[in-house]
Amino acid sequence: MSIERKAISALKWATASKLVIQVASWAGTLVVVRLLTPQDYGLMAKVAVVCGIVGTIAELGLEAAIVRTVDLLRDDLRKVFGVSLVFALAGTGLVIGSAPLLARLLHEPRLEGPIAAASLQIVIAAIGLVPSALAVRDLSFRSLAKIDMAAGLTGVVATLLLAWEGAGVWALVAGNLLVSSVRSTALLASGPRVWPSFSPRGIGEHLKFGLTLMGNRLSYFVVVQSDVLIGSAFLSTTEIGRYAVALQLATLPMTKVMGTINQIALPAVARQQQEPERVRQTVLKSVGLISLLAFPVLWGISALAPELVRVLLGSNWLEAVPALTILPLIVPLRMALGVLFTASLAMGNRQIDLLSTTANFVLLPGGFYVGAHWGLLGLCSAWLVSVPLAYAVSLPLVLRAMGIRARELVIEFAAPAMAAGGMYAAIATLRPAVAALPALVALVALSAVGGLLYLALMGLFSRRHLAIARNFGRSLLARDAPTLV
Repeated sequence: MSIERKAISALKWATASKLVIQVASWAGTLVVVRLLTPQDYGLMAKVAVVCGIVGTIAELGLEAAIVRTVDLLRDDLRKVFGVSLVFALAGTGLVIGSAPLLARLLHEPRLEGPIAAASLQIVIAAIGLVPSALAVRDLSFRSLAKIDMAAGLTGVVATLLLAWEGAGVWALVAGNLLVSSVRSTALLASGPRVWPSFSPRGIGEHLKFGLTLMGNRLSYFVVVQSDVLIGSAFLSTTEIGRYAVALQLATLPMTKVMGTINQIALPAVARQQQEPERVRQTVLKSVGLISLLAFPVLWGISALAPELVRVLLGSNWLEAVPALTILPLIVPLRMALGVLFTASLAMGNRQIDLLSTTANFVLLPGGFYVGAHWGLLGLCSAWLVSVPLAYAVSLPLVLRAMGIRARELVIEFAAPAMAAGGMYAAIATLRPAVAALPALVALVALSAVGGLLYLALMGLFSRRHLAIARNFGRSLLARDAPTLV
């Protein structure tokens, strides 16, 4: 099977699993949100920051090192596994031992227990690292999809039951731990049997690659989580909870869709490095396709924020409406350009990736620090300023390395952006006319009008985008698809 067909097959299964998990997850989450408080979600946001940073360090980028090496020797694989386990155990021990200090630093004494418990996820994830990496390397997303669906559904049920029993933030902590446990157990049961070896000799090249990637990932993670770290010094835990839930809603399409695309694109593009023109054309079409979907969805979330909060989250979350109005506005740009940066990294442009990470590391936390002085709205608005500034530093280099002209890139997202802008204006104009209707009815009516108007405007602005989407849909449904888009 060709790499294009394997990539399409991988995308089918990865998309299916994400869809099933997200439908079940958000059905459960919408109930959980009504059972828990913004303060519970604020606590969990702080827990996730700490464990995410330590987990990224402990993983050392070794999963990606396995993915990129087609002929990795079994003895080397055992050594990579052993190193991963050692660092995971050390990271977990560090978090547990410093839990009281971390709770004080984050201005929340109730964090001590949840942070210590949640850190166990670092070791659990390390146990399943090798079979997961091998499956990704071989684009075996069918088995991964089944495992992820089983783990995700188990976590949703557990979180819901615990929240119903009044467990508070512990419902979220235990749900995440259960997801990791089920996933790693299933990976070990279905994947190759590899016992760890605790000698790093002979895997220096893999460690070097992993450490480089880990540095980039850690910097990126710290940057995108610096909003919570910095915001904790200026905002209450309740405000952080409102911000975290609004950000989760605003970035859900990006985290799930881009996570899937990047997971597939990295090995797929890496195998086509000798065909730069082919990669260039595929990347441009991918940017256009993602823009076609991302702009109406994300700007639609922003335009419909009042109705969405009332219907989905309930009256306890009405103060999160301004955050949900602001945060989605920048996400389509991040999604569209994310494909470009992933392809550039897969083509071997690690120095450009490092420059991009450095720009983000400087500009985003600086923006969050300034914005947090103006409270929740200032923290949200910082994204709208800092992200474009960071792209201005590294995007020209990426375009040059990929052989893409700026005009070609703009063409791919200009029409979707203009059509989504028209949709946004129409929703704002029509809102007073449905103000007296129940929130659910108003949400459905405004969504329908906005969606139809967007399609009409896209038909006027760029039928080429619609044709790309139609061809891509046919490729997904076809048994054997010749191209990615």
